[in-house]
Amino acid sequence: MPGSRLSARLLKKFFNMQGLLRRSQSNNTLSNLLMVHPAVMRTVSAMLFALTSIPSAIEVHDGLPRPDWRIIFDWVDANVAEADLDEAWTQLARDWLNTVIDALPTGYSLSESSEFMLVANGDARTANHILNCCEHARCTILDVLAGVSRDEGFGKHVVLAFGDRERYYDYISDFYPDEGEFALSGAIFLDRGYGHFAMCLVPGHDYERTIAHELTHALMRHLPLPLWLDEGVTQVIEDVVVGNSFFHVDQDLVRRHREYWNGNTIHSFWSGDSFFSPDDGQELSYHLSRVLVRNLMSDHPKQVISFLKSANYADAGNTALLDSCGTSLRDQVTQFLGEGEWTPRLDYNSVDTN
Repeated sequence: MPGSRLSARLLKKFFNMQGLLRRSQSNNTLSNLLMVHPAVMRTVSAMLFALTSIPSAIEVHDGLPRPDWRIIFDWVDANVAEADLDEAWTQLARDWLNTVIDALPTGYSLSESSEFMLVANGDARTANHILNCCEHARCTILDVLAGVSRDEGFGKHVVLAFGDRERYYDYISDFYPDEGEFALSGAIFLDRGYGHFAMCLVPGHDYERTIAHELTHALMRHLPLPLWLDEGVTQVIEDVVVGNSFFHVDQDLVRRHREYWNGNTIHSFWSGDSFFSPDDGQELSYHLSRVLVRNLMSDHPKQVISFLKSANYADAGNTALLDSCGTSLRDQVTQFLGEGEWTPRLDYNSVDTN
């Protein structure tokens, strides 16, 4: 993520607008302007890239502001120079988050670090700890998954931390179909418009693990991964980021897997549909994905990165696995569940995780 400091071009534009920079001033003077206090630079950015200056940029649905990112994208494309894109998107996101805060109960506020913006209703100490967790997770993921993870795009990462489940579900409901039965969640990466993740901070919630999980999704969003592989990798990376693991396999869990999965239900796993199942399918899908990824990392540690780079959701990653590791998904599932009709099809669709 590029830095948040304003470019010399942007500052010069602002000071010209304000009549504060004369043609006779030297380059050294302009360099001095770059040393302006961060609060002043943020004021400059707020004046040049105000969300309120974009007509019809935000609508209100069920009491919460919902940006029309297509309108905002078009405005940025027409009005912002390439050198200023990172600062422009950061400021537009900052404006959006302030409208979210205005719509929430008293106590929510906006905090920032070098790469993240956080909306939360805790005290400053909690907010700083969450931001530190975000920065640590980002650096760790980019290091461990070097060559696979990518911090692309413009603007800071955005995190919405809701203080109760009602507010959390009110917010994420706009990203789901109007009708249907959906599994519960405590956090989600929302890859629509300005990608961001929302989570629910309830007592006992391990938000460090949640941050690692959702940020891994964000940093691998450019890859056409099957959902089982995406979720399996994020769970393994969680353990790396936080430095511990709760993963286990016992006889009862193996029995539940073998009773649930068969030649028909396995296709909901390969397609990703089972991860949204309101029955045992969701829990077992997350666990099976973790088993498969852990086994692959153990058996083929040098080939995993190559596999991740080439895996595609259309065949659940089977061709890439054969090419990279010399084994099939059927072989990998058989290793855990025993013999069965585990071979994936060739025509799965990408799953809309929003």
